[in-house]
Amino acid sequence: KEDRQVQARIHSPDSTMYLFGAFDGHGGPWCSDVVGQRLFEYIAVTLHQPNDLERIMQEAKRIMANQHAHSTTHHHSHDKTISNTITSLLLHSYYNPYKDTRNSKIKDIHQMNLLKHIEDAYTNIDHDHTDIISALESAFIKLDRDICAEAIPVDTQPVDEDLLQICTAGSCACVALVKDDDLYIANCGDARAILGTIDNEGNQSVINLSHDHNARNQSEVKRLLSEHPSNESHSIIRSERLLGLLMPFRAFGDVRFKWPANYLREYLQPYYKKGDALPQFYLSPPYLTVKPEITKHKLTKKDKFLVLATDGVWDLLSPERVVQLIFNHQKGIQSFDRFVLHKSGSTTTLKLKEINELLLAR
Repeated sequence: KEDRQVQARIHSPDSTMYLFGAFDGHGGPWCSDVVGQRLFEYIAVTLHQPNDLERIMQEAKRIMANQHAHSTTHHHSHDKTISNTITSLLLHSYYNPYKDTRNSKIKDIHQMNLLKHIEDAYTNIDHDHTDIISALESAFIKLDRDICAEAIPVDTQPVDEDLLQICTAGSCACVALVKDDDLYIANCGDARAILGTIDNEGNQSVINLSHDHNARNQSEVKRLLSEHPSNESHSIIRSERLLGLLMPFRAFGDVRFKWPANYLREYLQPYYKKGDALPQFYLSPPYLTVKPEITKHKLTKKDKFLVLATDGVWDLLSPERVVQLIFNHQKGIQSFDRFVLHKSGSTTTLKLKEINELLLAR
């Protein structure tokens, strides 16, 4: 229960943009929960024009100030409205089917950092020369930076274990942005995006729009090795895992592979329950990046559907098989025989292991 999917819509002066995301959590659901809640907000900030950002800042500050004044007597209303204030101003529609499990303290921290992001974007971003590709990349990087920094205590404050839990877990992300007939895919990790297409003769085919960031991608292996001293070439990737531990080579969170060693010892080790918080051969961090690989595709009438899915799908089905199943479904063709546990009249009770074996054989 670590995967998430989110959808949103953004209005710009000249068009409407649509966002779709698949988020694959690991080490627990906390990071994918938060990335699903926050990433589209950060993307929207980089895509809004300065006059829109100024209006959003003023309205958000007004509402938050009013709610702060009444927080003592309207605590529950405060929590709910604070968490939705800026989101509703940035995103004209937002669909997330998962319950927001953040407590009011964390929601307020996230909202304040989002407001800072809006202020920074209003002041520093050259919106006349910012394209969608650079906007997506900067949103991924900025959100991850905030997630990892929020767990570091200020001055003499203690470590917040809830914030630490979020950034210690991790999440891959595959995001699609559609503007007119342009499709952008921003991917970090091993979730995947494909297009199902059909030509004039009715032939079905697959267009792969992303690459997995793991040890099976030789370009990704070369990138990773090039970013570290040559004497680490045999220790960075072991058993097809980053430092022998992590499958994806790009992800949100996972501060065990990003923070300096002294941060891991000081902030994470006292709360880490799985042994040494410092991975073996941890010599030149960061080893993990959230920087997405971004592709652009011009949509045509031949493109029929987009699939965003986590590795749980791709480990079992090839892109070609997924496309075939969807086309068959659209035509009303049953792709598999109906699965029946018992023959007619049978009273045999099957164990879960036996059911699993039957499904795998099918």
